[in-house]
Amino acid sequence: MASQDSCIGSALHPGDGDYEDSVTTVTGVGSPRLVVRPRSTQDVASAIRYAREQHLAITVRSGGHSLAGLSQARDGMLIDMRQLDSVETNDATRHVLIGGGATWGHVASVLEPAGLALTAGDTADVGVAGLTLGGGIGWMVRKYGLAIDSLVAAEAVTYEGTVLRLSEDENPDLFWAVRGGGGNFAILTHLEFEAHPVSNVVFGTIMYALDRLEDARSLVRAWNESQADADRRLTSVLALMPAMQESPAMAMLQLCFVGTENEAKSSIDAFKAMGTVMDSDIGYRPYASILVTDDPFPAPRAAQQNSLLPAFGEREQSAVCDAFETGQLMMAIRALGGAVRDIDAQATAYAGREAAVMVVGTQLLSDTDSAQRQIAHWQGIQRLEMGAYVNWIGLADDTASKRCYPQRTRARLAAIKSETDPENVFSDAVGFAV
Repeated sequence: MASQDSCIGSALHPGDGDYEDSVTTVTGVGSPRLVVRPRSTQDVASAIRYAREQHLAITVRSGGHSLAGLSQARDGMLIDMRQLDSVETNDATRHVLIGGGATWGHVASVLEPAGLALTAGDTADVGVAGLTLGGGIGWMVRKYGLAIDSLVAAEAVTYEGTVLRLSEDENPDLFWAVRGGGGNFAILTHLEFEAHPVSNVVFGTIMYALDRLEDARSLVRAWNESQADADRRLTSVLALMPAMQESPAMAMLQLCFVGTENEAKSSIDAFKAMGTVMDSDIGYRPYASILVTDDPFPAPRAAQQNSLLPAFGEREQSAVCDAFETGQLMMAIRALGGAVRDIDAQATAYAGREAAVMVVGTQLLSDTDSAQRQIAHWQGIQRLEMGAYVNWIGLADDTASKRCYPQRTRARLAAIKSETDPENVFSDAVGFAV
């Protein structure tokens, strides 16, 4: 059974009944010495103070979707935030106060009856705080921007266990940092967002045959041309999937249009004309229903890499297709722009506002391969990138922060880190330790 400690609330040790649930994420299993499951902001503050007294490294998890394993503790203390999952709405202001352990699927289901939604990730069980700390690219990114662009305030607990309110007017430097700068500065216990008037969206998939290698290049070229003057209510992702076992190579386009079926029709027709359509499933459905749920660990083992590209011309398209044609990588190309670029590039720590697309490569692994590894055939794409998206890094090595943040942003983040966490209590591997 879980032990009770007046200093840290509900605590779990290896062998306790709920320990495995806390340490198991969709990307792997951790092995912390101690798990703490706070129910309040003060519980979080107490846990931080206890960890410092006992010299325990701190790892924080909510959804547990870090591809680089940053929500899996190898030792020390794991703070499992999932019981801090409240969602409170203010109908007059459309503001939503969300606990730091809530998931985007839970938030979407609470907001749906009021005809509201928040732009989030693609997955229902991704944590609200974790996604927001990295920026927050999701299905309504071109219409409503990043998740951080709807964030109006946050409650944070510092390395000393001090509770702060963050906003443009209160602790503005730390508020700047947590909007895209990662989890190295404080633990967010509550986040306040302004929701959007969204109920149903047009969402679905189109499957294309790839009978010849050149079919992929033609499809990528046509998709890119469709983005030149695309309605910002439309966000789409084109995935190229190599032949695997009995399945031939194919492509899948996923789209989300924040509007009616009639308003989306011309975009959908253009997509269907891009290649040989094998199947399609597009409908007008509640936004909450489009967020998928990942299978629990163990899922198919894979390593991933991403690049934010400032343009997607012939060189960039060729580099993506070259990597795909090796037969080892699934390539996904996600349209950005739109509302993401409406915010000044220096207004938040997120450093990819000028990117045209995000490209993600996925390589399936054997049982003996390490998921924290460089994937094959990425160098040609990486040479063209402006950076990488911190929420999709697959490897938290020494180069990760340099890829995710330009020098000017890193310098400001390092200065804020030095002031707000001089002891490096929050020693996230993609960090700015002094």
